[in-house]
Amino acid sequence: MPPTVSRSDRLKTLAKSPQFIWWLGHVTMLVSTAMYVPYWITFSYKSGAHWFTRAFFGAMVSYGVVVYKSFPNIQFTTEFAQKLFAEENVQYFLMAIFWWRSAPMFAPLIPYAVFAFFNSLNYIRTNLLPALFPEPPAGTTDPIYNKVNAFSRNLQVWTQVNHAGAMAFVAYIEVVGVMGSLIFGAITFQSSLLSPIVYANFLRFRYYFSLHTRTAFALIRARLDNLFVPAAGNPQIPPAVARGYTMARDFIIRFGEAPAGGQQPGGGGGDHRDNDRPDRLRR
Repeated sequence: MPPTVSRSDRLKTLAKSPQFIWWLGHVTMLVSTAMYVPYWITFSYKSGAHWFTRAFFGAMVSYGVVVYKSFPNIQFTTEFAQKLFAEENVQYFLMAIFWWRSAPMFAPLIPYAVFAFFNSLNYIRTNLLPALFPEPPAGTTDPIYNKVNAFSRNLQVWTQVNHAGAMAFVAYIEVVGVMGSLIFGAITFQSSLLSPIVYANFLRFRYYFSLHTRTAFALIRARLDNLFVPAAGNPQIPPAVARGYTMARDFIIRFGEAPAGGQQPGGGGGDHRDNDRPDRLRR
């Protein structure tokens, strides 16, 4: 935006864009997650349920904007439906609705909060800071702009350096933390027995479209194989336990390898990018 436009006008223009609503959804997710943490630490899950639902309401807003921008023209055809449900942002939007109506637990908040954190930083760097501190006219200097510009560059470098590690962490949390919480909740009757089944289908889509998720599954399988069925054998593991583990592992592999949205693992469908995080609004 040119500096001749007043700051208030620049901010008004920014606030009228769908991307601003997208950013507010992320901020809502981050703030609500932070407010829920004390309740989780003190085991007061139900007392903090309102922050849990507000967090996923923010996620629904953010992902809803992305889905709307990605599919502005709804078509009542099988091909459109397949394309729609194979889109990772649609999957995250549907899961946000699912979590919004589910019993509070901390693990599902982590992936959404990490995505929200990186997307919020990116929005601040590329939209909010330029609106507040625009580039000065050619031939002039502005010490404040120079400092803000240096901060913006450092922020960009930091996000680029830490992005891959954060996405790998998210994948591991989705596979181990969230699914583990759901299985434990189902066994102890704290959550629906259908929750692990619903989430398993979500993970199957993530396995197909995310290199980080496939890597997390491979790492977990290697560790469990080494524990239950090591190459050299382990006399401390009863044969029945080893057979039970092998049967469960092979069933999960067959389930995961079933075609998802007509794609093969790692196949491209829509705008899926392993080097990009879900819910990144593209203009």
